[in-house]
Amino acid sequence: MRDHGQDVQDRIVHLWLDEEPLGPMRYGDTISRPLPPGTHTLRAWNTLFTTRHTFEAAPGGEVRLQVVHGMTGGARLMVLMLGVAYLRVSFQPLPSGQVTEASEAMA
Repeated sequence: MRDHGQDVQDRIVHLWLDEEPLGPMRYGDTISRPLPPGTHTLRAWNTLFTTRHTFEAAPGGEVRLQVVHGMTGGARLMVLMLGVAYLRVSFQPLPSGQVTEASEAMA
């Protein structure tokens, strides 16, 4: 799910699950895949940085992650001085079944 309020809502984030392409993700997209139980790695690439998140999938469980494509710590200053900023991708685990404000608005 990519709908966080601090996401810059720009640029595609490319995702891989266990090194298999999962596809491009735009702001507002949700991607869902069945997973076998065990350890998995989700990788995101925004054409500048790569971020990895390793997680455990329990039998019969659900893993929900929010993808955030946002500015780094000093990015606001960089935008003021240079007009550009580095954007990084992060993952935020969500409790199973949690619905975010943006998801409710899209429903």
